[in-house]
Formats: sequence, structure tokens, C-alpha cells
Amino acid sequence: MISLPSEPVPALARPADSLVVPAVWCRRILTSLSKRKLPDRSAGNLEMLLTYFIEMNPPTDRFADQLALYAEGSRQGLAEAADMLQRAWADGHGDLAVAQPPLPETLRTLGARLDDAGARAAYLTIGPDVVHLQTFGELTEYSLDPLELRLEVASRLALRGHVTAGDPSAPPRFETRLRMVATQLDGQPQQSYELFITPRTIVVEGSAGYYRSSCVDDLMGHASRHDGRRKRSGRRG
Repeated sequence: MISLPSEPVPALARPADSLVVPAVWCRRILTSLSKRKLPDRSAGNLEMLLTYFIEMNPPTDRFADQLALYAEGSRQGLAEAADMLQRAWADGHGDLAVAQPPLPETLRTLGARLDDAGARAAYLTIGPDVVHLQTFGELTEYSLDPLELRLEVASRLALRGHVTAGDPSAPPRFETRLRMVATQLDGQPQQSYELFITPRTIVVEGSAGYYRSSCVDDLMGHASRHDGRRKRSGRRG
């Protein structure tokens, strides 16, 4: 496995571990990639480019230009990896960057972060201005504003197609479980949420009175029924 460079500490107004710092953002992608990467050349090129930018620690205002230079380069594999990162970085800074991403993307992304952290349990709060995540096992805490959260979502989208789906015989990943929670919350009025997550149970409480406690088996059963309805609806269309 590739050795990850140490976390950079650039002198910026935001915290040194903010995803707005390009090297931190690249390191977050590389951490996820190194855990579940596919054994193909495209994943290797992405890994190489991410490692380079982590070590170079480029200024935020020059990162997009540096990605563009690689995207226009003659080395096809690196150019494709740079183009993908360029689009993901731009997506995170788009016109909607000051707004919270949709709840399903937020939950799925936070679940993936829990998987990367090897969390045993976690407490999440999701509000209009900030998302806070606290893991248990090895205690860690993160707070993400809307821009950082959109960059986190963009980083996860960038990985799709470069990482494995995971062992189907293993317990459902946090990413999968929180994606199922999002289907349960579909149609609820807009509100803030608190979630307490253990290996077997997820408790969700909303500021507008929503409350639900689900075990993992119930979540996965709900997911199967939901997917079945979607397939039947698609066939009728």
C-alpha cells in the first residue's frame, strides 16, 4: 500500500485540515482510494497524481490552473486523472457551494467518511450551516461548512469507478446504511437532524419532531423493498 504523506499545515484563514486546502482534499481522496482501489492503471494514475499534489501543497488559488496543465498534457493516463479531479474541484466550488448539498448525498458521503475512519460508532448533527461528525473507537471530530461538505461530496464522486464495492458478505458499510436512512427521510419537511449510529442500530431525531430507531436488518429490508418498487415503476414507464 502506498505510504500517505503527512497532513500539510498551510498558513490560511481556514483551519489547516479544511478540505478547501487542495493538499488536504487530495489526501482525503487518496486515503479512500488506498483502502479500496481497483487493480487497474487508471486508479494507479489517480494515486500518483494525488500523491504529487499532496507533496507539492499548491496554493488554493492556483490549484485549478495546475490541474488544467496536467489535463492538457501528453500523458493520457495522468491527463484523464487530472481532468476528473479538475471537474470534481470545480463542482465543489460551483454556484451552489454556499448551500448544503441534498440530504441523500450528505448522508452517503458522511457514511463513506465513517467507513474510511474505521469507526465503531458515531454521532452526527446535520444543520443548515454546518455538519458535525464525532466517531467513537478512536475518538475523532469534524465540522464541515457547506463549501467543505460540497468538496467532500465531490471527492467521493471522483472515486466512483476507481474503488471496489466491498465484500458482499461483510456487514453493510456505513455508507450503505446512511443511504438507506436517506430513503426513510424522503418526503419529510426540511429540518435539522441528529443521528446516533452503532454497529447494529441507527437512531434519527429531527428538529421538526421526526424520530426513528432502526436496526441494520430493518434498514436493508427497507432498501430491498424500495429498490423493488423503483424497478417496477421503471418497467411501467
